[in-house]
Amino acid sequence: MERRSFIRGAFGFVALTALAGVGGATASGASHPFVTPLIPNPEFCVGPVMQAGIELVGKDNTVRGMRGGTHLFNVDATGAELIRLADGTMTLDEMASAVSTPVNPADVACFFVALGQAGYLANTVLVNLSENKA
Repeated sequence: MERRSFIRGAFGFVALTALAGVGGATASGASHPFVTPLIPNPEFCVGPVMQAGIELVGKDNTVRGMRGGTHLFNVDATGAELIRLADGTMTLDEMASAVSTPVNPADVACFFVALGQAGYLANTVLVNLSENKA
C-alpha cells in the first residue's frame, strides 16, 4: 500500500479510504445509487454490516454516503466497494481480497473501525491487528 487517503465528510467525520485514485464508475457500477440493505440479526454475522438505508451516490473518485437527504461521509471507489460488500457474509480478509484494487487487510479493518466509531455499522467488528502481517 503506497498511500492512504483521509476524506472528511459532513459533521467532521473522517473516513479512511483504502486507496485513492480509483475511478471511472459509480458506486454501484450503474447510474442508480446503491442502498445498504437491512440485514436481520447482524450480531451473528462474520463480518461488518452497514446500517440499513445508507445510499451511495457519486461518480469517479468521490462517492457520498447519504441518508434521508443528509450527507454523512465521502469515500473513494474502493471504499464504496467495501461498503457494498459489508453485508456480514465476508470476513475483513475476504473483503480485502474481493475488491478490484489490492488492499491491505489492516487498512480494511481501520476503514470499518472508523465507520463503526461514527455509528454507521449495525454490528461490532472485533479486530486484532497483530494477526495482519501484510
